[in-house]
Amino acid sequence: MTQDPTLAALVEQVREAAERRQPLCIRGSGSKDFYGGPLIGEPLSLGELRGISSYEPTELVVTARAGTPLAELEAALAEKGQWLPFEPPRFGHTPGGGPGGGTVGGMVAAGLAGPARA
Repeated sequence: MTQDPTLAALVEQVREAAERRQPLCIRGSGSKDFYGGPLIGEPLSLGELRGISSYEPTELVVTARAGTPLAELEAALAEKGQWLPFEPPRFGHTPGGGPGGGTVGGMVAAGLAGPARA
């Protein structure tokens, strides 16, 4: 089995930071940088760790990587007439100027599910 080069690079960055006892600041799109306390640590970007790795529409089960934009996940579900059973909030534009909406990992990390959560 071949290892994903993006994942391998992230694993190496985590190992190096652990050896140096350097904290990491884990980020996806940066849409929730304003949320919570100050950002501390060496940036660890999960933005490239994206994509849907498994989707079984008849079973209503989907597995997405942490850096997957929520919009990408919602579009894939919509193709099969499905949707997320909650409404993660949208925070406008990301600090880099891209469209807001955030990533799967950011939504989980921030614990934001919106008013319709199951």
